[in-house]
Amino acid sequence: MSEPLNRSRLLFALAVSVLLHLLLAGGLRSFDHERLPDERRTIRAALIAPPAPPPPKVVPTPSPVADATPAPVPAPKRPPRPRSPNPEPVALPEPEPEVPPQPVPSDDPFTADGERTDAIGDRELLDRAIAEGALPDRDETASLTPQRAVVSEAKLEFEVFRGELAIGETRYHWVHDGSDYQMDQVTETTGLAGLLKPLRVEQRSIGEVTAEGLKPLRYVSRATQGKATEEEVVFDWDGNRVMLRAGTKQSDHALSAGAQDMLSLWLEIIWRAQYGGDFDFTLATGKRFTPRWFVADPELGSLDTAVGRQLVKRLQARAQAGDNQIEVWLAPNLRWLPVLIRFTDRKGDVYDQRVRLIEYENLSLRAGTAGAAAGTTAPFGDPVVPPPRYEPAKEPANPYLR
Repeated sequence: MSEPLNRSRLLFALAVSVLLHLLLAGGLRSFDHERLPDERRTIRAALIAPPAPPPPKVVPTPSPVADATPAPVPAPKRPPRPRSPNPEPVALPEPEPEVPPQPVPSDDPFTADGERTDAIGDRELLDRAIAEGALPDRDETASLTPQRAVVSEAKLEFEVFRGELAIGETRYHWVHDGSDYQMDQVTETTGLAGLLKPLRVEQRSIGEVTAEGLKPLRYVSRATQGKATEEEVVFDWDGNRVMLRAGTKQSDHALSAGAQDMLSLWLEIIWRAQYGGDFDFTLATGKRFTPRWFVADPELGSLDTAVGRQLVKRLQARAQAGDNQIEVWLAPNLRWLPVLIRFTDRKGDVYDQRVRLIEYENLSLRAGTAGAAAGTTAPFGDPVVPPPRYEPAKEPANPYLR
């Protein structure tokens, strides 16, 4: 059974109903069903293209610094050439064959087969030797004779060293007229060695100059100071015999073709080196008559000497075991004269003869002069330190009398 409604709740519900009816009736009467909607309050929508983006800002670049060199002026245009109404056909030249690139010569003094970059030594020295005819072509060596190869007169002076100690000097002088020659050598101790063990030995060789080489006739070695043994060699070419004498001891041997003595060997070496190739001959002293085999280096080199830098050719005189050894450096630009002689005796002691004076024809080169110190005397460079030397000796001695 439902709860009975009280009086207050009924009155409240009645009041709410009356109020709603009044609001509804008044609102409908005020609404105009005939009026059109207000256009001013209408919202219209349309698609509009967006504005173009602004152009990028141009950053001013700094003006380049003006070059110190003026701008090149354009060459004036040449006027056009008149056209030929009927041009004749022109034959084009045949292309020339391409020449393979040639190797560029190096300036270094030795070659590249394992050693250095230029086997023929300094390029300037070589060019001068070729220009002056100091290096004959192989075709010319067939007509090369000792008369042409050996300068007619020359004077040479050498300082003799053993290790770092200068022990003496050697002087050579020879003349020949194309048929006969005479050669002299003086070796003596100097300085401290001259005081401790004075020694002076004079040597002479005379003989003939033939188209086949030197033919010595007599060689003599005498001491004018000291106790060196006197030696003599006599060549009998008609009888094919050679006589040796050292003091009171004498010996006789069969004479072989091309034999030389201790002085004539230098003239023989000078012309044979120009002829080219290896060679050999028997060498006679007052004590021994033994063969020597001369082997030339395959390439030229360069050597610093007291009279300047020289283009050189080295020859080694190989001997039997226990015999003396000789090496010589010849300078083609100086008529193939020796500029360094290295002598190794049977004991293994090494003596260097280093050139200090060369005179022949109209040329004179001397170490230690004002001109040489300024680099004007030597034609191929300033005087420099000589090649390495060896250990100093306890007792200086003459290498030629060992």
